[in-house]
Amino acid sequence: MRNETKHNYISSMDVKDGKGNILGAVCVSPAKELGKRDIILMDENSGSFSVRSTTELINMLSKKNVPFEERKHVLDFLAERLRYLEQEVTLNTLKSLNDAKKKKK
Repeated sequence: MRNETKHNYISSMDVKDGKGNILGAVCVSPAKELGKRDIILMDENSGSFSVRSTTELINMLSKKNVPFEERKHVLDFLAERLRYLEQEVTLNTLKSLNDAKKKKK
């Protein structure tokens, strides 16, 4: 099951083992620090883990015997989600600069 927010973007995805059983989920969200992102692996059995990079996440999934194709799917999800978040930051920055410029006039 994938969760969608009111903005119609997907913030998390399920991760499955070779038999199709859900092992947990991966979530990508903006961090508290502007311009940073949090990547979280929520494991069904052992809890949640914050990961520092996509490489660390893929290595964790490999250790949990997540199939290669599923790991590729996770990478595609991460790339798309990070691209979306980057666009959102850029648009908000441009809007703020534009608003500031209008206030000076």
